[in-house]
Amino acid sequence: MATVGIRQQDGEVTSRRYEMRMVLVTSLVISFVAFDRLATGYIGPYLVAALKLTNTQLGAIYSIQALTVAIAGYGIGQLSDRTGKRKQLLVSLLVLAAICATGSLLVQGYIALLVVRLLSGAALGGISPITQSILTSQSEPKRIGRNIGVQTLLMFLISQMLGPIVLSRIADAWGWQAAYVASAVPFLLLAAGVGVAIRDTNGAASAGSASSIGDIAALSGQARRTIGLCLAISAGFMFWLVVHSTFLSVYLVEKMHFTPTEAGTILGTLGLAGCVGGLALPLLSDRIGRKTVLTLGMALAAIVPIAILLWTGPTWGLQALLFVGWLAVGSLPIYAVIIPGETVPPARLAATVAMTIGVGEIAGGVVGPIMAGRLADSFGIAAPFWCALGAVFACFVLSLLIPHKAESPPAWRKQDGD
Repeated sequence: MATVGIRQQDGEVTSRRYEMRMVLVTSLVISFVAFDRLATGYIGPYLVAALKLTNTQLGAIYSIQALTVAIAGYGIGQLSDRTGKRKQLLVSLLVLAAICATGSLLVQGYIALLVVRLLSGAALGGISPITQSILTSQSEPKRIGRNIGVQTLLMFLISQMLGPIVLSRIADAWGWQAAYVASAVPFLLLAAGVGVAIRDTNGAASAGSASSIGDIAALSGQARRTIGLCLAISAGFMFWLVVHSTFLSVYLVEKMHFTPTEAGTILGTLGLAGCVGGLALPLLSDRIGRKTVLTLGMALAAIVPIAILLWTGPTWGLQALLFVGWLAVGSLPIYAVIIPGETVPPARLAATVAMTIGVGEIAGGVVGPIMAGRLADSFGIAAPFWCALGAVFACFVLSLLIPHKAESPPAWRKQDGD
């Protein structure tokens, strides 16, 4: 009996060590995907100056990538769920993403840049849903909030705290093409890391065994309502996020007369806030509930556009307000990953996460930047931020409609990671 107990303890320690390793690797993958995705906003002033872009054209660079991210994400998510070959797909996509990033060195004009970013989106689109489904299915249910919090913390540390500082300085020293290439080496290293460190769960088997359960879940009115509300929140919140990520640096330079590197330093404040909010909000949702924390996050998000539009005080005051408001980004994994992960079976997890992210990409990442860019060209650079305020208010209302008591994690979620 003692021997059995020791073996069980050893198995638990090994399992926990693997889980920690898996969380670290998947967190770094998500971090550098976001690093690449947000690069356009961080080097926006350099693109505008070098390519003589309008605000509409600047927004279109993000939009074209977001379109292929959404389409590829859903298609690859479905493929991942059907085949169960998440690890192999993830390695291949990371290598393709590195190749696309390197291709930016050949770009000299606006049309060529659109083509490269479109191809990049096709590679990046499948990475997030596969990575999130690996983390969710291979985590202990009681540690999902913590693990996603760690993932989100690293994502904002790398993509929004270091990203604007590093990329603006690379663009200043070596040109905007070099800034786009900065993610290529991390993608290749992470492809090797995934190949060595991540296990493939028996996704195909779990998909088959869970299909009948998936049909029951699909008939659940509460499940359909919950996912529908997550989709709507994703659309509005991504609009809020993309508007600020794409146009805030331009606003700080054109309207508030900061230099591009000074604007990058201010945007680094948002990255620090993302680290704190990305860890704190998912952890807090484990304790006081998903709905309560999601609603709190939407309220915090309204502070950002209000501060940008109305603050007239010192720079440190603006940074403080932006920091508090940007804590809201910790809401993203709650509506995009945690709530769907507790609502649908593993056989539909990657596709559901991809659909939630994809709706946000289409509404917020494709339509949003182009519409915001046209408004900025027609009514001034402040116009997109008024729209972002309206979008996040709608998200606040929608968050109140999510069923208050989340269902306990279903039994099949424990089996999927075994």
